[in-house]
Amino acid sequence: MIDPLTALSVASTAVSQLRQLASAGRDTSQALTKFAGAWADLNEAERRAKNPPWYKSFSGSMEREAAEAFAAKRKAEALKKELENTIRFVYGPSGLQEYKDTLRQMREQKRKNEHRKQQLQQAIIEWTLGIVIFVVLIGVMGGVYYYIGVKAGRL
Repeated sequence: MIDPLTALSVASTAVSQLRQLASAGRDTSQALTKFAGAWADLNEAERRAKNPPWYKSFSGSMEREAAEAFAAKRKAEALKKELENTIRFVYGPSGLQEYKDTLRQMREQKRKNEHRKQQLQQAIIEWTLGIVIFVVLIGVMGGVYYYIGVKAGRL
């Protein structure tokens, strides 16, 4: 599960690193990569909060996760604006457009790879729970039929 608060912390760190590196005239690609990854994680956490798995309703944690995702996303949007202003100042409008294009590509790549893995893990959990529930129900039904058979004198 993606923790929105951790992703927000990574995004904040990346923006502060970018400011320091840009003011020193050094390469900012690593800070941009960190921010892009954190932004993708926040988007995925928000998507999961909007469409939680059915078993989360039993634990009561889905409201907390939705609130965390919402708050983290809003804070990250402010960080994103600050990051874009820094990029525009250092690299100009063409650099900002190039950054946005790269960000879109990275977000798509991450969604395809990492988030697909998490979706598969969630599907495995759901199928496993479904199979366990099915086996338990079959066992209970068999026990009931056995008990009825014993009471009727057939077994």
